[in-house]
Amino acid sequence: MSQLFEALQRSESERLGALSPSSAAELVQVAEQQLSPAEAPQEIGGCRPLPLAPSPESRLLSLTHMGSLGAEKLRLLALRLKNLRDTRKLKTVLITSTMPEEGKSLISANLAVTLARSRHLKTLLLECDLRRPTLSQVLTGRNLPGLSEVLQSNRSAHELMYETQPAGFFFLPAGAPPHNPLELMQSNRFQQIMQQLSASFDWILIDSPPVLPLADTSLLMRFSDGVLMVAREGVTEKKPMQKAIEVIDPALLLGVVLNGSTNTDHENYYQRYATGTESLETDFEAEASPKN
Repeated sequence: MSQLFEALQRSESERLGALSPSSAAELVQVAEQQLSPAEAPQEIGGCRPLPLAPSPESRLLSLTHMGSLGAEKLRLLALRLKNLRDTRKLKTVLITSTMPEEGKSLISANLAVTLARSRHLKTLLLECDLRRPTLSQVLTGRNLPGLSEVLQSNRSAHELMYETQPAGFFFLPAGAPPHNPLELMQSNRFQQIMQQLSASFDWILIDSPPVLPLADTSLLMRFSDGVLMVAREGVTEKKPMQKAIEVIDPALLLGVVLNGSTNTDHENYYQRYATGTESLETDFEAEASPKN
């Protein structure tokens, strides 16, 4: 277990080198200014505005505490995903974990906030965990209709899609848990919806069910250009993690996001980076080790 996380952290250090937090923020800004979409997406209409007012307890740090260490790590993760676009097709990113309670949905939501800061690139957060949806509660404090209702009717996805404010990303909730989630995702209707969404957005982040023990994620990988695994220090076990990685097509695996890392010099970081801003001590961090 410890060897797994040590390997991830060594990989992170080697890739980042001596990159300071201020330099990282500057690199993100330059990348966002220079990045242009390969194909102009279709116009998105009919989406309802969704004001977000998350509390600090929601852990949506990319929106509530942009100067925190966790938010900075997510900016670095977003930058790496953008850089990967120079070498491969990458629009639809599936975010999953080995088992529940490892933080995949929070990583998905925070990454959506971060990517949406490139205003000329449209970002969709698509909740495909139809069995145990949590994002509506995290973002709004209530359950919202969404993908489940679209799949069981003739309604368009845009009718139940929201444009979040002030974050700026689009959100299609999972909706009410159906009795046949796998059957719905195997339908031609789901395939048609994914094709329509792909034509409308520059980034699609799929919040997927955990890899084990369900078959849902294997199905969703067919619609994805890449997969990010989320592991949580002190929670994720080595053998299930290895088994989950074996399920994923190696060509799709982008890397692992280490959530809840404790091997970080918080005090030194905040002294250098959070000058003039409110410091937030938090165990929510994203140590990204993408394959490249």
